[in-house]
Amino acid sequence: MCRWPNGDLSFVSARNREDAIIKLDEWDNAEVAELRQIHTFMVDFKLTDDGDLELQAFGERSQEDIWGRAYPVICQTMLNAPRDSEGELIESGKEMIRKAVQAEKERLTGKKKRNLADTELGRSVQSQMDAPAALVNRYVKQIAAEVLKKSPTSGRKQ
Repeated sequence: MCRWPNGDLSFVSARNREDAIIKLDEWDNAEVAELRQIHTFMVDFKLTDDGDLELQAFGERSQEDIWGRAYPVICQTMLNAPRDSEGELIESGKEMIRKAVQAEKERLTGKKKRNLADTELGRSVQSQMDAPAALVNRYVKQIAAEVLKKSPTSGRKQ
């Protein structure tokens, strides 16, 4: 689960943190986002008449993880917000939720620093492309390995 600094949320299937950051680069640089492993994930979609998928619901455990881990300020506010006798939020409760949403949108901004690539060449590419260090490091290693395979040797093992 990737909780972006602006409050947006993405999910990715990945082997590890580095793999997740590389895959999420399709949308943005996830090095400054909050990444958390989710062990139980369930989501339900409805096929619309227009041929689109519409989100129906998250599984109960998934929803608990999302609110509790990605949005703790909103989660706590939802528990404490004033409600009427039928359990519906009253106006002051709705205002509390709006303030909690704004706080969540600002909570991670500027908290995490981007990692720097391992090499000078990597850092140069990284600054030009605003790419995560994990992605740049992977490409630099791949290219270096290809160059080394193609480079002639003088007959000595190196």
